[in-house]
Amino acid sequence: MVGVAYRGGIPLEDIEVDFELEPLERAGSIGFGVRELVTLKGDLTEGQRVRLQRASRYCPVAQALTKGSMQIEDEVQWRSGETTAIPASRGNLPDLEGTLPVIQPGTVHGSYLLDTREYNPDGVMEHEGEAKVYISTRNLTHHSRWTVLAGHSSPGLIPPPFPSAHAGWAASTATTLTSLLPLEDAQDTRDIQVEVGLNMSGGRDLSQTSAAEGRIVHRSAVRRVVVPGTPRSMPIETVQAALQRDPITIAYLEGGILLDEQVVIG
Repeated sequence: MVGVAYRGGIPLEDIEVDFELEPLERAGSIGFGVRELVTLKGDLTEGQRVRLQRASRYCPVAQALTKGSMQIEDEVQWRSGETTAIPASRGNLPDLEGTLPVIQPGTVHGSYLLDTREYNPDGVMEHEGEAKVYISTRNLTHHSRWTVLAGHSSPGLIPPPFPSAHAGWAASTATTLTSLLPLEDAQDTRDIQVEVGLNMSGGRDLSQTSAAEGRIVHRSAVRRVVVPGTPRSMPIETVQAALQRDPITIAYLEGGILLDEQVVIG
């Protein structure tokens, strides 16, 4: 949103973003919903607020989680070495006995770091800067909180938001496979690996232009999973059934996680 405001001449002085995450029941899986509050600061008109609200809805991560912009190809490799693509069709898949861990409610607060903006010698903004993100949630025994620094920065310093989101997708997939696949022992658990490869063609300019215009950009991702055993002992249908119950995968494919959205001038 900072980049869209700069490119569009919108006098955005500061921005804060808050999310509330809550668990939702889904048939055969678990789910989650998000309530979003974006607070804009600056002498903004109603038209400019609406333009930035559209940018919020069409940023790359929002597109992936709410508008089905991700096109996912899955591959599986067994520890025995065989590799194959997983069919996109759902077909008749087996029922799995495992259960997924409950998604705990939590909050996320993002504060923009004004001093991290970077300009070239001509005064043109080259990097929009970073955000300090506070994540708070309950777990089984106590309340936990993390602080994350993320955003657009110089190459090699801080990863942009989209790869960070896919790191969460990979972690969620690994948890789903560990929870649902019929694993024999601790070695089977250690055998599970997940790698996500993303087509990031177009980069920042395409992301900001599409966000400003409210245009969906479809991006392809290849998710490669390594599972224990052989195609005989761990059938591909079992792996596919587990992947289709992963909550972030469901959000990528079906969207609909946004329960409420407010963009206000504060």
